[in-house]
Amino acid sequence: MELRPRESVIFADNLKRMVTWYQEVLGFKVDRMFDEDYAYCNLENSHGIQIGIADAKQMGIEPGDRKNNSIVLQFEVADVPAFLEHLQEVGGTVAFGPSFDKKGGFWYGGFHDIEGNPFWVVDENCP
Repeated sequence: MELRPRESVIFADNLKRMVTWYQEVLGFKVDRMFDEDYAYCNLENSHGIQIGIADAKQMGIEPGDRKNNSIVLQFEVADVPAFLEHLQEVGGTVAFGPSFDKKGGFWYGGFHDIEGNPFWVVDENCP
């Protein structure tokens, strides 16, 4: 059996608000939107990163429950300090960083989307 990559899916308490945030703050574009049998949106950015956003209630997830996050999505950017500064300027939440790993020679940090989902961000020097 062959396993192939697909978009990572983020559960949203407010789907429209989340889609707008990912468009305006992180530069994603809507690829497809489903709203007949279920609410789901496919997004993609200019580098080919694909994510899906699904309605938490429809998927049986307790809205607002972020205590059980077991997966963290990680993005790469050219300039971590500048990215996190931009994120704060547009109302994003920086969880930690920017920090520099002297041993590895790379920048890293963390942020949350508007509903508290965690993300890590690293530069291209991260092993």
